[in-house]
Amino acid sequence: MQFEYMLQPPKKFTFQQPKLKKWTEKWCKGKVLNLFAGETMLLADEYRVDSNKDMKADWYGDAFEFVRDTDMKFDTIILDPPYNLRKSREAYKGHYMSSFMKIKNELNRILNDGGRIITFGYDSVGMGKKKGFEKIAICLVCHSGDHNDTLCLVEEKVNSMLGKFA
Repeated sequence: MQFEYMLQPPKKFTFQQPKLKKWTEKWCKGKVLNLFAGETMLLADEYRVDSNKDMKADWYGDAFEFVRDTDMKFDTIILDPPYNLRKSREAYKGHYMSSFMKIKNELNRILNDGGRIITFGYDSVGMGKKKGFEKIAICLVCHSGDHNDTLCLVEEKVNSMLGKFA
């Protein structure tokens, strides 16, 4: 597994951090689904989902509804939700966003075999082996001061049958 450490001052939107944006783009392949897309566009074949109509997106609404109802397939899925309830309420004007676990449970269906999921947050749980994924890279982003570090995971889908029953 590849490990990287970077020092990057925090920004409101994850990909406004230039080093982290570049790291993420390096791991993207093929058609990319960016759930919780935010403000910054990636240099990738990106399909953007966001609930905030002030953001540039291809589809507006709840991320869970999108992954549950879409018949599109992707080679990379980026999961960069608000990292906790407080951040969710701040980022989405007081609205609580749908359960992250429900979203993760739907992703195997829309990710092509050999595809990648890139997850950002305060933990390193990711998708996991029970859902048919193997961690291939992790990046620890130190934001300095009293800011929590961000953990970034890249996982590859190695067994599509496991996720069907998780």
